[in-house]
Amino acid sequence: MQQRRVIITGLGVISPLGCDTKTFWHMLSRGMSGVAPIASFDTSPFSSSLGAEVKDFDPEDFIPRKQMRRMGRATHFAVGSAMMAVRDARLDFDRENRSEVAICMGTSIAGLKEALDTHDSIQRKHYQHTNPFAMTSTFANAVSAEVAIALDVHGNSETYSIGCSSTANALGRAYDLIAAGQTDLVIAGGAEAPLHPSIFSVMEAARTLAPDKGGTITNHPRPFDRTRCGMVLGEGAGCVVLEEFEHARRRGAPMYAELEGWGFTCDAYSMAKPLESGAQQGRAIGQTLASAHWFPEEVDYINACGLGTIDLDAAETSAIKHAFGNQAYRIPVSSLKGALGHAFAASGAFQVIGTALALEHQFIPPTLHLTMPDPLCDLDYVALTGRPARIRRALVNSFGFGGKNIVLALSHVNALAPHDRLLRTSDWDAIHNQPIGAALARSLRTSLAQWK
Repeated sequence: MQQRRVIITGLGVISPLGCDTKTFWHMLSRGMSGVAPIASFDTSPFSSSLGAEVKDFDPEDFIPRKQMRRMGRATHFAVGSAMMAVRDARLDFDRENRSEVAICMGTSIAGLKEALDTHDSIQRKHYQHTNPFAMTSTFANAVSAEVAIALDVHGNSETYSIGCSSTANALGRAYDLIAAGQTDLVIAGGAEAPLHPSIFSVMEAARTLAPDKGGTITNHPRPFDRTRCGMVLGEGAGCVVLEEFEHARRRGAPMYAELEGWGFTCDAYSMAKPLESGAQQGRAIGQTLASAHWFPEEVDYINACGLGTIDLDAAETSAIKHAFGNQAYRIPVSSLKGALGHAFAASGAFQVIGTALALEHQFIPPTLHLTMPDPLCDLDYVALTGRPARIRRALVNSFGFGGKNIVLALSHVNALAPHDRLLRTSDWDAIHNQPIGAALARSLRTSLAQWK
């Protein structure tokens, strides 16, 4: 039986580059940055002061004030971006079976910001006048639960929390639900709000933030650059509507991209550092290619994790080379972190939405601040300026703390037929691994297409 196809039909984004997809794409594709000195708290005690803040978002545009007060900032972002995505997909839930619509959301630290504020407030007030919503607003569960409440849908509602790759995990699980026939419709995404002085202090103590001398150095972060020296924290959220292809086609939904597969591995090495060889990241790429039934030479673009740290950028480069061999040098790669900072799980949402829009516009957004190439990072990173390109198939790399490596396969939607799947996966892999396997399988696929 042919596997059910999974299509992205709606996008919603709340980001440092704007709170609608048109603004987000306009700024992202033109190489504009949302990184600036942090305005929401005093950074004078720190050697780092830059952040990527969301500046033009009002939760009351989406959430009644009374309900808004029971939520944390990350949940505000989640609900707002989910409602945007539903509107963009032109979904009318009165025409859908609400009991089967699922929610899959990712977050790394959820309401930690509110938990820290609550702790400080309780101590100041000597445990009197405590906010009764403090617990529910800080739970990771709130990110998916409040989206379900806002949309009044009653299918699976789950939050995934595996660090920075949480959103990729949420989309992968949503893909599984639809591909397996458990539902036709999933709202999936991720949200994060880590800009808090205590979180900032801990990240700086761990030497993960790029020092900027009080904001006088502005070209941070610098993914894949020889002078890269750390990340810049960001915040925000993004959601997508995922639908089974025939369900989307029947209702005339917009189709941004197809999610064709995913892979997931774990370094099992360190909570803070990647495995230097990039072997497990490379294996995740290989799993994804097998899941999507793609050959390495069919990949047209890689949206990289590209954090701007010395070890992760080198490891990711090694992983791409490990997975693609000599093909790695012909594939354009770019990181969005230079424009958006690192928003933990929300970065995965920005990557997926940015890649879906790149497929729609046939344009690769640039890697900012890459002016001094590192000999260890010698791939085509689309430095400084974006470029038009023919993009049919793209990978999204999402690598998180604890060595959680997830890769998603997104493609331009072919409304006539799915990517040819001539054989079962095990047989396909067996042929591909033979010396002439790749050429043979390509020939078979081409012949079948011509026969059709």
